[in-house]
Amino acid sequence: MVEEHMIHKTFFKTIVDEENQQSPVKSLGQQFYDIQMDETADLSSVRFAQGEVYYHHKDMESAVYKWELVKNELQPWARKNIGDAYYEMGWLREAESTYTSIQSESPVLSVEISLQLLQVYADKNNKDKVHQYIKKALAIDPNYPNVTDIARSFYEDEQDWYKAVELAVRESVRTASPKWFSILTDYAERGYTTSFAPEYFENVLLTVAQTEQRALSKLASALWESYYPTPANIAWVKTLNAVTTKLTFSKDVHWHSLNRLYYKNYLEFMSGSYLLNELKPLLPEMLNGWIKLTKGSDSVYPAAAILAWDESVSGTLSQETAATAESTFSDNATQTISMENMTALLETILQWADDNDVVVEPKIKWLVSQLWASQGRNILITGGSQSHNTTMLNHLLGEELFKGETATVYVKHGEKPALNAVNMDGLTQVEDMNELTANDLIELTWPSSLFTEEDTSIIVAKYSADPTASAGPDFDFVATADDVFYLIDATVERMEKEYERLLAFAEKHRDDVIHFVISSTPDRHLNDVTSRINELFTNAHILPVFSTKDTRQLVDAIKETGKNGEVSSNTTTYLSVLQSLLSHLLDRRETKENTYKQTIKFNEKLIEQIEAYQRGVTERETEKYEELAEAYHDIKEEMKSKVWEDVPVFLKETANEIDEEADFKNLHNELNDKMNHKIQTYLTEQLIPDMQTAFNDWLVDAKDSMNDLQAYLDHASTTLNNMYGEKNVSLQTDFQVVTDWKRDLNRMVNRVDLQEINIMNRLKPTQFLLKSAGKLLGNFQQNNHMLYNQYQKYIENDNFEDAATSIIKHVFFEFDLFEKNLKADISLCVEAASSDLEEHKVDAGAQVKKAQDNLTLMKDHPASFYDPLKIFEIRLHQYQLMSEKNVQFNQ
Repeated sequence: MVEEHMIHKTFFKTIVDEENQQSPVKSLGQQFYDIQMDETADLSSVRFAQGEVYYHHKDMESAVYKWELVKNELQPWARKNIGDAYYEMGWLREAESTYTSIQSESPVLSVEISLQLLQVYADKNNKDKVHQYIKKALAIDPNYPNVTDIARSFYEDEQDWYKAVELAVRESVRTASPKWFSILTDYAERGYTTSFAPEYFENVLLTVAQTEQRALSKLASALWESYYPTPANIAWVKTLNAVTTKLTFSKDVHWHSLNRLYYKNYLEFMSGSYLLNELKPLLPEMLNGWIKLTKGSDSVYPAAAILAWDESVSGTLSQETAATAESTFSDNATQTISMENMTALLETILQWADDNDVVVEPKIKWLVSQLWASQGRNILITGGSQSHNTTMLNHLLGEELFKGETATVYVKHGEKPALNAVNMDGLTQVEDMNELTANDLIELTWPSSLFTEEDTSIIVAKYSADPTASAGPDFDFVATADDVFYLIDATVERMEKEYERLLAFAEKHRDDVIHFVISSTPDRHLNDVTSRINELFTNAHILPVFSTKDTRQLVDAIKETGKNGEVSSNTTTYLSVLQSLLSHLLDRRETKENTYKQTIKFNEKLIEQIEAYQRGVTERETEKYEELAEAYHDIKEEMKSKVWEDVPVFLKETANEIDEEADFKNLHNELNDKMNHKIQTYLTEQLIPDMQTAFNDWLVDAKDSMNDLQAYLDHASTTLNNMYGEKNVSLQTDFQVVTDWKRDLNRMVNRVDLQEINIMNRLKPTQFLLKSAGKLLGNFQQNNHMLYNQYQKYIENDNFEDAATSIIKHVFFEFDLFEKNLKADISLCVEAASSDLEEHKVDAGAQVKKAQDNLTLMKDHPASFYDPLKIFEIRLHQYQLMSEKNVQFNQ
């Protein structure tokens, strides 16, 4: 009670009588006056109370003065109050210094100081200190009023969800308060709990369960939803398992959300993504927890899952759990469940096959989908020879539709005939039967009296159990059919082969009801054939047809079985389809291994071929470069030589154009002009036309060279596409380079524009003497003849190397650069093709590595293939158990 007065600064009310509490100043003053008369008396209590009154009246200076004089046991509280006064005045530094200087063993005072410091540091935006004093206040006394609420508000404002969750967990365990359960659940729903390992929540879940199981349902569901899409989901399930083993669940609580999450995770664990060794320590406890919290119809699914698991993976479930599951069915004899569960299993199996390179041909997927959707009677005509089967089908339908095709045929009733093919391209209309392969499926719509019911369908498929066949074993449709007719060609020369096939067929279908249709055998052999069939099959029906053309008996038998036999229920059909699909996938392991080996062999051969073409491209690139570069260089050097030879000749002819009467003072300039004119004429009329002709011829050769390159690339593309079996490669030469060459050469030739060359005004000694003599002696007529002779002699004897060199340098500068770029240009021609080849090589290498890794995985870890199929079988057995125990599957 005293501490309450200290907190609210109302200690003065304990020493002021009630009638003076409205105006305590006078009363306290009188007390101070009275007590001070006794020199031994302690005035600290009165001063403490006076400080409170001054504080409430906002006289902080007087309050601080009074509290500073307090010396007794109230001194720590007085120091705290001084800090409060400083804080009210905005003196944060003084307040902080005062608060931190207080030493007290009082938990209440310590918490109050921590809360005040928390506020000071919040105002100073010192979040580290705020965290420090929140933690200190919680450590001293978490029960202190508003401490946990202040902490939660601060953490939420700062979005420090880690500390907020820690606080909620701690307080939930400490207080067992529904308020904190709700706060923690809210954090989980918002995803703030995923930073913690799931086992962190085990104690709080137990606390919640012992306090309020409805809150447990909400909290556990929220946590599960947050962990489900993360790698921590398995750890969460282990944590939940640890919790559920210690609990008894109330049947008064609706556990719908947890039941839904159990179902969702069960499907995830049983999707083929986990191995049995991963599930054995996890799933039994999960199933036990699941069955404990369900009731009524919700118990059916987990109960069947428990029984299926227990029968398939013995020794992992307790007898008590299995007994609980068994009793569920006796208590729920007429329960129903959605057919979507089996549809989900079918989709899971097919998705697993796609993800793990287990080939399920399009025809099988399509037939499975047809059987899945079927509501009527399914008839299977099978046997070791598909050609024999389709021949019999021709006679049954009264039309010569098939001529030895080996493709599987699916026949259904229709008013108008239609023929389609199911293959990698989907469902397409058949244009040419010769284009079909054994891996295709023919969908035949046909009007016939054979179909006694509107929704009857017939599958005509070869039976093969050979996993080493090119496409693996055929899909076994026996289990999916209401009636099975197995055709036997009993000619003497074929019978031994037929017996081999029958032995393989009997391994799986010895006890099934099979109608054996025996054709092409005389009476003396019929008894022997019949006897051997009856030895192999316990429910064999023998139907002799002495010719494949005599199908009357077979037609009658099909119609008779249709009248007398029962059409399988949807549930039975679905279970049979799933069973057949799993058996088919199990048989495909060897096929899968062979597929990987073929992939490695094919891609290694492909890499070898690509590398050969890469070398060929490099060799031809070098060859074409050398040919074109040499030809170009020869043309350019020939043109240079021509300039070197021609220029001195026509420049020397300028000597003949000198006149004795010329103005010898300016003759050197006139000669220079004439020589430059001759050079321009030479360029325009001789050199440029010659260059155009020569380079055009070179471009023709360049185009031919590129065509040669393209022919090689076309051959490479054809070879590689033949290996791929499709148009996957199109290697191209970049002919744009030749176009660019043509443009550049035309531009260079046509813009040859030589500026005036200084020929006669150079600083050569002879030229200098001639020019000087002309200027000095040119005014005297008698000197003209001498000057004339000297100029002629000079011109006729000069080799004009400087002029020729200058012309070559200016005219052929860009042509020299062009030559230097030829190697890079020709590389550019095949750059795209080289890149494409490298890309295909890298891709082939990746395919080899992937196949090698998968082969190693299959050999070293066979469970990676078999375990998913085993898990799917457990799920299938779960639905089989439901069916056996009269659980109804609704659409």
